[in-house]
Amino acid sequence: MDTTNPARPPFYIRGAYLLLFVALVLAFLYLGKRLGVLIVASLLFSFLALPFCKKLESWQAPRSMAAGISVIALMTIIVGLVCFISYEIMSFMADFPTLKASIQEKVRVINSYVESNYSISRREQTLWVQEKTSDWLNSGASTLLAFFTATGSFIATFVLIPITMFFMLQYRDKFKKFLELTSPERHEHTLEVSRKISRVSQMYIRGLFIDILILTVLNGIGFLLLGLKYALLLALIAAVLNIIPYVGVLIGSLIPVAVALVTKDSISYALGAFAVCSIVQFLDNNFITPKVVGSAVNLNPLASILALVAGAMIWGVIGMVLSIPLAGMFKVVCDNVEQLRPLGYMMGEEKEFKPFNFNKFKISRRKKSVEVNQD
Repeated sequence: MDTTNPARPPFYIRGAYLLLFVALVLAFLYLGKRLGVLIVASLLFSFLALPFCKKLESWQAPRSMAAGISVIALMTIIVGLVCFISYEIMSFMADFPTLKASIQEKVRVINSYVESNYSISRREQTLWVQEKTSDWLNSGASTLLAFFTATGSFIATFVLIPITMFFMLQYRDKFKKFLELTSPERHEHTLEVSRKISRVSQMYIRGLFIDILILTVLNGIGFLLLGLKYALLLALIAAVLNIIPYVGVLIGSLIPVAVALVTKDSISYALGAFAVCSIVQFLDNNFITPKVVGSAVNLNPLASILALVAGAMIWGVIGMVLSIPLAGMFKVVCDNVEQLRPLGYMMGEEKEFKPFNFNKFKISRRKKSVEVNQD
């Protein structure tokens, strides 16, 4: 009896194994949130710093030195961006009393308009506003608490990210050898998949940073021409929120409109801010993102929305930011694993299903074995 090639299990058994594996992964990501965020963030940043690290090594720099310089350079850029945002936020908070007075004046104007046109007294309006405000505060308090908890957790984890990045870059040959040892018969295929994941991550994150820079400049120019206060801060917030698909674009557009309504006397400024956001978003969707980010993460809108919701459920705000690159990496795995190819097809934008060609890896192994025998 031939036991080397056992019969393939029925599809429902394979489906049960797959569902069990997915459930275990989701449970690990949810229960081990801090560890998961540390590993994923460090891995993505390592992919981003890897080309620079390899360049330094090609200049005869020791690997430890190249890894250290790469980590320091990337962290310096990120810390500088955070410092700029903090400075702009402090400037905004310094003007908060003036903004509060402006908001109160706007509310009085709205009250007078509603009272004169709809015969609703100011007392009734005030009671309605207080009731709705109380509801919003109660529902928003938990949201803000969750946001700041996630932010505080990320800041605590952020301290460990550079250290983890350094060792990932330092010991990357060990990861390669580990993949070879775990799948000696198909290690070329496994290594090719890992290289594709690295390329996808590099292209996406690098393109994302460039996209944020371009959107910040375009939004900033538009807001400065309108004469909006905190133009750079609003432009940067709108650009950063663009990372979060669909939801971030909406919130990033509403914030400048709200600031324009509060700080300006005419509604035309709010309409102008909305027009700036709409035009920049049109340029981003049709010209900037396809050229800068390209099809690095080839996900269809349905897969993007599901990944976004899943990321928010598991890791909150941080999960929403990391959901798209993680989904893109998962799609690369699906596209290169025979049993998961249909799932990769469902997640992507491909119109036709194309089976993966495994013969090239068999040919590669044969060539290597022939070369070894000749030697």
